[in-house]
Amino acid sequence: KVGARVAVFDGRPRPENVFGSYPVVLNSRGLASLEALDPALVEKVSEVGLKVSELHIVPANRTVAQVNTYGTGIMRDQAAQILLEAAEERSNIQLFWEHRLDSMAIADHSCTFTTPQDAKMTLTGIPRLVAADGNRSRVRRACTEQVPDFVGEEQPWGFQLRFMTSKAGLQNTKADPETHYVLGDKGYVCQQPNGVWNISLRVLPGFDEDFLTADESTPERLHKLKTYVAEHAGIAQDLLDDDSYSGFYEGRAFDGLVIKCSCLNPAGWIAIIGDAAHAVQPATGEGINSGLEDAAVLAAAVQQNPTDPFTAFDAQHRANAHALQKLALKARDLVVPGSTRDRAVGVMVTIGLGIAKKLHVIEGTKQDFMLGEKARTQGVKSYAELEEMEQRQTRGLRKTAKGVAKILRLSKESPMDVKQAEIEQDVDAQAVGA
Repeated sequence: KVGARVAVFDGRPRPENVFGSYPVVLNSRGLASLEALDPALVEKVSEVGLKVSELHIVPANRTVAQVNTYGTGIMRDQAAQILLEAAEERSNIQLFWEHRLDSMAIADHSCTFTTPQDAKMTLTGIPRLVAADGNRSRVRRACTEQVPDFVGEEQPWGFQLRFMTSKAGLQNTKADPETHYVLGDKGYVCQQPNGVWNISLRVLPGFDEDFLTADESTPERLHKLKTYVAEHAGIAQDLLDDDSYSGFYEGRAFDGLVIKCSCLNPAGWIAIIGDAAHAVQPATGEGINSGLEDAAVLAAAVQQNPTDPFTAFDAQHRANAHALQKLALKARDLVVPGSTRDRAVGVMVTIGLGIAKKLHVIEGTKQDFMLGEKARTQGVKSYAELEEMEQRQTRGLRKTAKGVAKILRLSKESPMDVKQAEIEQDVDAQAVGA
């Protein structure tokens, strides 16, 4: 907008199929960030997206919570396409597709790419670089290797996601298109903007049965998968046919990393944003929204501090990126099986927060200010504010819950640790037998 010349390099071809990605929800944070970038973007999102009015928590087909929400459901690549088309309309932005970043010499301000013709191209003397290259960012890893004191922490999600989709146009009397359904720790169900329903299931490699982890379908695996869906995603059962279940094995499983960077402006001339700076996992619900907020905050820093925008961006936003990582790790614990004691503590804390809300002891929880309506009616809180609020609200509850769990002598062993120990014992037994 200020007329600067921008070159965008992407290792992929220009994306065309927006429905090859997965559905996301633009919440108040994401929509406000789009508004700050360009109000026309919000209008386009509302034209193609779906209104999301409620979030239902439905473990084992039992609705245990219903939360009023505010957001727009859209495919991740659909949102990216809207931003891309807006960028392509600007003459000062040039895009280079299928240019894969191979290496960086940070001291020389240089990047080397492989072009679509399989040739090497090196750019030197780059004045500023914005790294938005995802959770496995090559730029971040180059900074970790070459920039003194810069640290990029990477932690795996601890699980994978696999998807099934319905046929377009199928009607479902059990599920509402304006509602998203969380299947406890088992997955997620929602409708895509094209009318297709999306069913995502959490998969734990090395822990779950092979009907969830295998890449090929067999009659036995298909039967077990159908039974599993009936037990945990009954609301979507009548939307799935044999092709849907077979498609579960044909599609690849998704995994990712949770990221924390020691700063957001390593080497001064580089700014790290989006998943490259603070990737989360889907249960957080903040991936695309935090990335859009980064763009809006960085844009404001460029306008307000043109001589050193990246330092201003880091000073304003680093604490939020670090708080988001903490929120992401807590959300991961809700998806990856924990010990009986940890699960009981989590349930007691959740119940306590619910009671405190009803008694007006607390105004709301972090969820109310993320996907919930309070973010729209009372304003978006920063991630640092949300993390501090949750720590304050749960400190006493968690201490009490841990005490109760200890008195009850609930097990501290994680099912995944027990499974791993069993596998190691089997390996040792086989080795002795050999």
